Amino acid sequence: MNASRLVPIAAAAALATLAKLGTAHAETLVPGPSDPGFDQALLDKADAFVVQIHELLTLPIPFGLDAFVSRPEDQELINEFFAAKQTSFTRFAGRHPFDLIEQYDDYAHAAIFGGLQVAGDAFRYAVLRDQGAPEEQVSRARAIYLRNLDALDWFVRVTGVPGVVARGIRRTQSQAGEPPVPGALPELVPLFDESGAPLPKYKGPTWRADQSGELPFLIWLDDASRDTFDGYVFALGISYDVGAGDPTIPSEKLELLSQHARDIGRRLIETSEVADGVEIDLVLRDADGRPTTYHAFSAEEVLEGIVGVDGSNGFNAVMGLGMLRTLYHVSGDPELWDHYRDELVAKRDFFGVMERALKSTLYFGEMTNYSQVNMAFMAIYGLLRYENDPVLAARVRRILEAEVYDAGKDRDPRGLGQTFFDFIFAAFRSEGSTGIGREAIEEGFATLRGHPAPPYWDGWVENCDPMEIDSLECELVTGKKVRLSPRKGYGDRVVAVEPLPIEARPPSDFSWRSDPHAVNGGGKSRLNPGGDFHGAYWMGRFMKASTSGLENISPNARGAPTEEGCACRCGASGSGVSGSGAAWLVLGWAVSARVRRRKKLPPNQSCHHSPGTKKSATPATIR
Repeated sequence: MNASRLVPIAAAAALATLAKLGTAHAETLVPGPSDPGFDQALLDKADAFVVQIHELLTLPIPFGLDAFVSRPEDQELINEFFAAKQTSFTRFAGRHPFDLIEQYDDYAHAAIFGGLQVAGDAFRYAVLRDQGAPEEQVSRARAIYLRNLDALDWFVRVTGVPGVVARGIRRTQSQAGEPPVPGALPELVPLFDESGAPLPKYKGPTWRADQSGELPFLIWLDDASRDTFDGYVFALGISYDVGAGDPTIPSEKLELLSQHARDIGRRLIETSEVADGVEIDLVLRDADGRPTTYHAFSAEEVLEGIVGVDGSNGFNAVMGLGMLRTLYHVSGDPELWDHYRDELVAKRDFFGVMERALKSTLYFGEMTNYSQVNMAFMAIYGLLRYENDPVLAARVRRILEAEVYDAGKDRDPRGLGQTFFDFIFAAFRSEGSTGIGREAIEEGFATLRGHPAPPYWDGWVENCDPMEIDSLECELVTGKKVRLSPRKGYGDRVVAVEPLPIEARPPSDFSWRSDPHAVNGGGKSRLNPGGDFHGAYWMGRFMKASTSGLENISPNARGAPTEEGCACRCGASGSGVSGSGAAWLVLGWAVSARVRRRKKLPPNQSCHHSPGTKKSATPATIR
């Protein structure tokens, strides 16, 4: 068949696909108030989490923390507040939340726990804005969204070095009219000693004073790790994506995020020494110039400081690709594009590394670390949402389906009822929210429905007593009987053979990075953040149901930079790809696949790359 006959056939296929997509264009994974299947009780729970997060847990910083409340009478007052369905704790109780909370905690994980919460805030704002919610409700959601943009700026600006992202930030001064922020402040350590040597001698998370001279009310924690950086970039990409083209969002706020993304990305593509005589790119480097403890995003860096010649770390490959594609999406910087497409995709074949070695670096039976699984989903979101090259978009969907979600490995996400994973799978898989995509949605729904409502306390849950553990058989608090594994899980925890229903799981400060097979846990006087539920629910309200997953490629996704350096955008304004955009993507997919077969081009060669695009000045090298 010649090319002239290919185009009308491909166009017809595109139009047929468009017709199918059009019937589902207004539908989302989680139905809204005007949709069939809408669940008012679930929305009420989601609204209560908004109150918990923004009335109690984001008062010191916009990224949600957890809070310790040990006095029973204070816990009861919080319970009464939620039972009364009020939205202002101070008006209800006549007291500021700081009077009840002894301390806020987990500043060190604020970027990963809060990253999904900030993403949820952005999704919520977009849903209310685009689906005709009352203006007062939209305005309140916009105010939260704008406050989060400030926090995304603070995480970089406070370090004093362009492109360095803090592990955590902490407010030292109350805002006007507030009591003191609860909790004793940590000791601060300067970045360098008098001789210029970095402090402390041995790298580890260390609290620092504001280095910008512009944020005196903040201190920051250095030694960012892969998970905190992942959460930050995930939130950065979604926040930018939602605000792009919105005339009510000050353009200077988004431009500031774009500048930060450019600086972060350029620092990431520089080579750094990770061992004596060994340099590699995709390394997190701190404000003191040293690599952070857990710094590696390169597929060649098998473990921190151990670098091979050929890419073998599939987990690092998805992290590195996802981070760089997201940072390019936000910045439009040609140098990031070149490094992503020419270096990582074409030269070093990171997509191939994922296909060969992703599942083997994620799933280890009972020893699976679900923090890493959560990180992989956050990272692959950046490829699924922002990659609009037809060939690469198809390839990453196959990776999602066969290497990440339904990988054929013990304890992979299919059937676990981990809503965040389920909804990403159903939103972006090649056949969309049909078939097993629909199964994933239903499992994700069941978890949200069964999830504890606010106030979400960290009460002790004991499903299995010592005798049951010895017998490897246990009756859950729900009455269901389960078998226990003879092998301990990650973190030396007792785990069941099958995942527990959400109603029986121990509480968690972040459910999607916790093992759903764990049987006992909790027991702290802690109010859990709730950003996990919040982010997953509002992502489900935002993402379109479809038969292909193409609807959920960002309408703001950038193609290759032009010769003038402009990073072009595809699609139309709004929160989802337009029908015509989806049709053209199908057409492009078909044509590019045919052209590649005729010309025998490698599958990872860009069909968008402009010959005039500037090449990267900082290629990766191993010395």
